[in-house]
Amino acid sequence: MKETINPTESNSDAVEPSDEVVTKANELYWHSEESVNQVARELDLSKGTLYEILAPLPADLRCPHNDGELSYPNRTARDRGFVSCATCGFEDEEDQVRALLELQDDLHATELGAPDQTAATRRPASSRDPAPHGAAPLRSDPSRPRRLETLVVLSVLTGLTAGLILGGLIRRR
Repeated sequence: MKETINPTESNSDAVEPSDEVVTKANELYWHSEESVNQVARELDLSKGTLYEILAPLPADLRCPHNDGELSYPNRTARDRGFVSCATCGFEDEEDQVRALLELQDDLHATELGAPDQTAATRRPASSRDPAPHGAAPLRSDPSRPRRLETLVVLSVLTGLTAGLILGGLIRRR
């Protein structure tokens, strides 16, 4: 009797790489200048398998939208400072995220009534000292919790303005 072969089955079933190979692949990928082809060749893996076993590199930042941790999905993202959250899919530039997290921390500290240590270190010492002769100290700006909303609105308006200007320039050509 003739044996039939199912075309969806392969004689070389994909073998899961060992933990040692996964660790070595991540080490070489993230902490060396070797190309992906060189890493795959050195570990005797296909590029596809290599990409499947690579773990994102933690960016030591929390996600501004949830409790997830931000990471670099690949070396190009790391080199360009682009982070993402595996939990919610959030993606942005690392510098923008740091600024947003600082604003959120300031807002949270203000809501809790805690002194804003980061703002205090940016102000001159004279403005942090108690008022002389028992006078009441100056209160912080009451509009301070709106800094995040102001930043978002200004960013949107700046983007809209740039888009309109670029659109006008492109139409003229």
